Amino acid sequence: MAAGATAAGGPRLSLVSAPARVEARTPVSIVVRAPRRTKVFVWIARDRVHRSFTAHAEARGRYRARVVFPSAGRWTFGAQAGLARVTLGSVRARRPAVPLTFVWPTSVDVESSRSLLLVENGIGRLLRIDPVTGKTMSVISIDRPYSVAHTAGLIYLSAGNELLRIDAAWNTSVAAESAEDIGPIAVGPNGDVYYATATRVYRVPGGTGAATSIADGLSNPHGLAVTADGGVLVSDTGHAVIKRIDLATGDVETWAHLGRPAGMDLAPDGTVYIVDASARRVIHFMADGRRLAPTGPRFHDPYDVAVGSGGTIYVVDTAASGRLYRISPDGTYAVVSRPG
Repeated sequence: MAAGATAAGGPRLSLVSAPARVEARTPVSIVVRAPRRTKVFVWIARDRVHRSFTAHAEARGRYRARVVFPSAGRWTFGAQAGLARVTLGSVRARRPAVPLTFVWPTSVDVESSRSLLLVENGIGRLLRIDPVTGKTMSVISIDRPYSVAHTAGLIYLSAGNELLRIDAAWNTSVAAESAEDIGPIAVGPNGDVYYATATRVYRVPGGTGAATSIADGLSNPHGLAVTADGGVLVSDTGHAVIKRIDLATGDVETWAHLGRPAGMDLAPDGTVYIVDASARRVIHFMADGRRLAPTGPRFHDPYDVAVGSGGTIYVVDTAASGRLYRISPDGTYAVVSRPG
């Protein structure tokens, strides 16, 4: 892409800014500089295809055009004012990205900046996804998978009434069984695994051995998270509250109120992100339960949330053709996609 150019004779035209990367069929801005009160066009060309876009005047002799490159490939672009026509640069347009879709996804977990684990409940499988390239691979196919969490070298997956453990060699074993279906799961810093059923929360010490109940009286919990101060947070969905279980004393208290709390995750700074399915938002909380602002857009049917080490947030928006959203630390968001 050229830094700028001028016309030989006629009005002086130069480039102010143009995107370094473009996606075909997606509007982008190209800004040029020209004398004031001039009718300016930005043009693009590739082979025999030519398009012109009206540039609208802004401050200090700048003119902005919203340009659409209709197909992938290398395009030349420039500006025209009266009889003056200049070439300002070239850019390669990529094929439009295709959003990844999943059949009734229910859980997401961040392994690294280039690896996510996602449960596709509607098909019955656990996926590993590269959120940068959109590359997807199946880890395991199984009936009724629901929630996923990982720790060093191990993946835990709830499926029906079983808590499964998957090691680095893809060997699968049963870590725990329950008389009821197992819902959300979470792994503590010491390797203890926690899971919830329709009314209780259980702990599996070290991820193996007998499960013990640590709280009851819940109503259809949809989220779990282990805090750094020795507590477990539970989205007590049916009671519209977040409860905190003190692992040292066994005391259970109301930590926060929320319309219909669902999936949750802790950020590295100790704050908590929780899905409020009734508001269709992800709500940010302080570590002590004080409510902060919503994060990201209003979703269709948000179900789970996971936080990466760099502050990037991933949200499962469930449906028969559900999507996975990435929210950047600056608040911008996009659907995780693959090249077209």
